[in-house]
Amino acid sequence: MRGMHPASATEVRIDPAYTYKNKYVYNCMLTEEDLILYLNFMQRVPDRNNSQPKRLYKFILCICIPVFLFFFSLSPEAKQYPDCAICHKLKFQGKNLHPVIKTGGCVACHTQPHEYEAKPRKFLFATGTDLCFTCHDKKKFTHSVKHPPVAEGRCLACHDVHNSDNPSLLLLPMPDLCYSCHGKTMFENHSVHPPVAGGMCTSCHNPHSGEANKLLLAPAPDLCFMCHDKTLFTGKYRVHGPVDNGQCVLCHDPHAGKGEKLLRDQIPGVCFRCHSENKIMGLEFKHPPVAGGMCMNCHQPHQADFKRLLRAKIPDLCYKCHDMTLFTYKNVHPVVSAGLCVVCHEPHSSRRPAMLNTTINDLCLECHPKVAKELHVIAGVTQASHPLKDRVDPKAKDRQLTCASCHSHHSSDYMLFFRYPAKKPSELCPSCHNYSREPKKR
Repeated sequence: MRGMHPASATEVRIDPAYTYKNKYVYNCMLTEEDLILYLNFMQRVPDRNNSQPKRLYKFILCICIPVFLFFFSLSPEAKQYPDCAICHKLKFQGKNLHPVIKTGGCVACHTQPHEYEAKPRKFLFATGTDLCFTCHDKKKFTHSVKHPPVAEGRCLACHDVHNSDNPSLLLLPMPDLCYSCHGKTMFENHSVHPPVAGGMCTSCHNPHSGEANKLLLAPAPDLCFMCHDKTLFTGKYRVHGPVDNGQCVLCHDPHAGKGEKLLRDQIPGVCFRCHSENKIMGLEFKHPPVAGGMCMNCHQPHQADFKRLLRAKIPDLCYKCHDMTLFTYKNVHPVVSAGLCVVCHEPHSSRRPAMLNTTINDLCLECHPKVAKELHVIAGVTQASHPLKDRVDPKAKDRQLTCASCHSHHSSDYMLFFRYPAKKPSELCPSCHNYSREPKKR
């Protein structure tokens, strides 16, 4: 207490470092000089009300307690144990010291210092976790899931018992301490979780024990929602199955991933972990976004307001890429106006051009079956009806004649969805048939 400000002279240092008849008692170190400083300070404490009870209280504080401590410290039975720092200087160095060392209470753990009959190693009164649990709450270390070093009682695998330059007396700074057991490569990849990049392992994991798997502070997805906005993953019309089941790690690596946003693989590879690659991309003609692996162009990964996690309802979703004017002429095919694009087209891949479900004529006949059974357009001399197949399209020499040779399948400004200008059916024929030619001479 020498050299202390008088205002702090009321503190009495308790030094438990001496023995008497093999019994450990506390030594109250109070010198005569300390007592004089203490009394001088207490004399300057004002007695505002000058009341009898407060004068008695002041007398007890100023005289009785200090005198008792003074004479107790002079007892011939009181022996001060030598300062441990004299020999063990390295144990008192470092930015962070064990709280017991800060108070000079080494014998709180080393209860038989330098005694020949001391049985435990290093004069400790107990070994292993039994020693630690005399101060640290055992409940924090005995939950159902335990860190292996904790389960094995190896506290010193992570902590220095005396001092350290790291918080919590850790042997190494985070995350280097974790990497001494856990391979660093599993935490390095194309994208790294920000807590991992910041070395904040304990923001997700309990370093000692816990009730959740992998020592997580909470089970997934509750742990994820500690940082990520829960409203982005719940509450909409459709929720992705893994998200709904709290299986975030099916798609995302919690530490570092091959793809963006910690994905376990690049898109569409991560999608094909659950969805059949052959079914989506196995056919000859592929939807360009599918061929480019751009699943997210059409689908939301977590939740959406529309079926199949679509980003918008059909046909609005289709119009994000396809020119809407081609589908909104004067006369619109009812299937198109109803937004039933997938009635005719496959959204991912198909065996036929234009992503059609089947041949053009077969598609048309699904809704217009009479065309195949009755006279269509006109009866000719050599045939019962206008041909619908097995002929080359006069307007497109590389294609066969089909219903789409005369009719626009989406929309048209002309009657009956005619592809070419016509106010009545007969006016469409000159689009392919040339009636101005002179008859051949016999």
